[in-house]
Amino acid sequence: MKRNLLALSIAALSGSALAGTVTTEGDDLVIGSKGDLSIKSADGNFSFAIDGRLMWDFDSYDGVHHSTGGDALESEVRRSRVAFKGSLYKDWHYKLQYSFNVDSSAKNQMEDAYIMYTGWNVADVTVGKFKIPFGLEELTSSKYITTIERSAMFEYVSAGRNYTNVQLSNGGDNYSWAFGVYEGSTDDEGSELYNLGGRATFAPIASKTQVVHLGAAYFQSDIEKTVPVTAEFDQRLAVHTAEKILLTSPGDFNATDHDQFGVEAAWMSGPFSVQSEYVASTWENDANEVEYSGYYVQGAWTVTGESRSYKAADGIFDKIKPAGAKGAVELVVKFEHGEIDDDRTGAVENAFDNITVGANWYVNNNVRLSLNYITTELDEKITRGVSQEDSGDAISTRVQIIW
Repeated sequence: MKRNLLALSIAALSGSALAGTVTTEGDDLVIGSKGDLSIKSADGNFSFAIDGRLMWDFDSYDGVHHSTGGDALESEVRRSRVAFKGSLYKDWHYKLQYSFNVDSSAKNQMEDAYIMYTGWNVADVTVGKFKIPFGLEELTSSKYITTIERSAMFEYVSAGRNYTNVQLSNGGDNYSWAFGVYEGSTDDEGSELYNLGGRATFAPIASKTQVVHLGAAYFQSDIEKTVPVTAEFDQRLAVHTAEKILLTSPGDFNATDHDQFGVEAAWMSGPFSVQSEYVASTWENDANEVEYSGYYVQGAWTVTGESRSYKAADGIFDKIKPAGAKGAVELVVKFEHGEIDDDRTGAVENAFDNITVGANWYVNNNVRLSLNYITTELDEKITRGVSQEDSGDAISTRVQIIW
């Protein structure tokens, strides 16, 4: 009898393992086993999950990307993050995500730390530290962007993450919106000031294989005139290990006013997709104004036939799920342009054009290998060591594991 019970128990456990879940009696718990670690109650009231990402990059570059105009080979752990997230009583959600910057110049830090309440029909309420809503590519997870790095313009116009944010948001089958107040600078007495921002998207077509996406975003900084904010105008041009390039010769700008806006559009049909964004960011004080503007156009083709996932309720693209045992292969080409308009006396302005050609191999749902070739042209030459450079090339590779 005992042997029969033992055999039945093993069979039951084996069957559950094959199905990807283990279920207990009573208050059931469902344990996920599809590349992540997740636990949830069968009634959906409670959940907990651990996920993460590890990205290792190797870059070769020259010209404007190098500090002396020469050649370089560099590698780094681009991102190393672990996240804990879950829900309580269905309507309360939380996320803690920590970044371990092993090789990067950035410090180890908490990337996300927020609580969200979703029990209100009108809007979800989120408080804490999270990414401020601005830009389709910026809001798409770094795990799922098509090129290795986001477009260079987002080094200027990314609204970033701050700790003290309050946001209302909502979304449905073909729309999303989010707006809120976000932690900013301080006034002359040290009290916090708050920025305003928001984004809205509409997808007149949104199915698993067909998408038309439109969106717009706006962000305004609240800055005390007696405590100006320093705006920096140097950026990397799609190669993270490379040197930053200064696009206007006077350098930093003490601003007392700042706002930015962006528009976005995307189309997907089966394995083909095109997306584009335009952004403009203006920094002002009583005497001068500096404006940065840029755009990109990106086209992608999944050779193996898969479509990109699209989340209409968030207005973003998500992962590509390989359909076959050999994975999915994606080809991408991107053109981007950025420029500075600086009215300060003696300003030497510059602009850049980037062309990226790349390939991604999604080995499975958790492993991705990427290769990008980037060629860069500047309108004006810049000094790199003893040479004057107005162009450069780079080859970037990435090994990515997510769970």
